[in-house]
Amino acid sequence: MNAAHVGNVNKHYWWIPMVSGLTLLLFGIWFLVAPLDSFKSLTIVFGLIIMLSGVYEMYIALRNRKAVLNYISFLWGGVLNVILGILLILNPEAILWIISLVIGFWMIFKGGEQIKKAFQLKKAKSKNWKGVMIFGIVLILIAAILLWHPEIIGFTIAIWTSLAFMLIGVFRIYLALQFRKMND
Repeated sequence: MNAAHVGNVNKHYWWIPMVSGLTLLLFGIWFLVAPLDSFKSLTIVFGLIIMLSGVYEMYIALRNRKAVLNYISFLWGGVLNVILGILLILNPEAILWIISLVIGFWMIFKGGEQIKKAFQLKKAKSKNWKGVMIFGIVLILIAAILLWHPEIIGFTIAIWTSLAFMLIGVFRIYLALQFRKMND
């Protein structure tokens, strides 16, 4: 792609990153100003993500039940993810104050799953088992911290999401201005 082509495209569409940048910047400020409201919204998004990952896990477990060792644990993990996701989506107000506990225990479950996979990989003489083991242990340690201080999750998620949105928004605005200058 040559510079002239980039210039022609940006001449007409420089405003797209400007609009997306301003939108992200405004959402970032909202997350920072109203962390509990934004956390409630994020709870619904997490519920969708967890539910969809559960559906995917169940599909993979059932589709590959003859090839996957101990597919029942994948299937039950998927079922639990779907249930948790639905609960988060349907009732974010009630779930808001316990989400830190739910996510903490979910992380412990997932960390335990990783440790189990690490032992299976070790038994199969895989060189990657140590990385999987470390990941599982770190996940459980983070979960323990979050269970000890559950208030950390809500504000941490809102603050980091806020900062990420604002940084991406500022970058998009800068990019739009650069595109606009290229076409003047």
